[in-house]
Amino acid sequence: MKEHIFLPKPIFPRHICFPDFIGGYSDFPKHYVNREYRTKDINLDHCYNLHLVLEGKGFLDTGTTRYELTRGQGFLYGPGLRQTYYSDLDDPWSIRWIHFYGIRLEELLNGKGVDEPWLFQCSNFPVVTALMDRLLELGRGYQVEDEHSVAATLYELLTRLQSAASQINVSLNHTSERIREAGNYIRSHSNEHITLDHAAGIAGYSTTYFSRKFSQTFGISFPEFLLESRLLHAKQLLATTNLSIKQITLETGFSQSSYFIRCFKTQENVTPMQFRMMHNHSL
Repeated sequence: MKEHIFLPKPIFPRHICFPDFIGGYSDFPKHYVNREYRTKDINLDHCYNLHLVLEGKGFLDTGTTRYELTRGQGFLYGPGLRQTYYSDLDDPWSIRWIHFYGIRLEELLNGKGVDEPWLFQCSNFPVVTALMDRLLELGRGYQVEDEHSVAATLYELLTRLQSAASQINVSLNHTSERIREAGNYIRSHSNEHITLDHAAGIAGYSTTYFSRKFSQTFGISFPEFLLESRLLHAKQLLATTNLSIKQITLETGFSQSSYFIRCFKTQENVTPMQFRMMHNHSL
């Protein structure tokens, strides 16, 4: 069995989640998928890819580890991730999939699949498979009035997985590494106009997910980190140069001297000129 069902864009534009493509394979041992990072194949640059194994056996390859997947297990890839998975030749899997998108899915899924595939074991397998069957049934005879039932069924499926599925792969924690790389970029380019959207783009995450993970990694928010970086640069210039306060304001990315002085005094309890007097008497 090979089934591919593509769904139209919903009329209501703000569904939390909605399927783009659903389907499944059975008795197809040659099922093999290998997609590169940021693939645009079947919209996977902006869709999540959820698979569930009903019977048989298959494998998911992360590049460093190969995982065996059997009945009741599955995986979730976030948008744009490199994807490699395939059926066992001798005991081919029966598998169902949903490619889906939506609003603020990183929060709904608690970051699962964003940086690496989430491999899971279902403890509520009959309920999840029934919901997948319901989606396929709706997709086969899709009518405009089915839109809300489709969205609601997918939402129930995702929340049930969230509450009752356990992770079976060990996190590689690439997220922290990419967040730290973005932090280093902010430190070295703090004199430039850096927005949250820009910083999130450097890490390759949505602004919501990046903002949450950034605060968890550094212990302060993105705006606080950027301000701290600019003030560190200002302190260096105050201590090692005789640039004017106006020049330092421009060199460190502040918009106005008055704002720079106010921020500096709030953080350091002294004015910039007092700081200069304290740290470089020769200037």
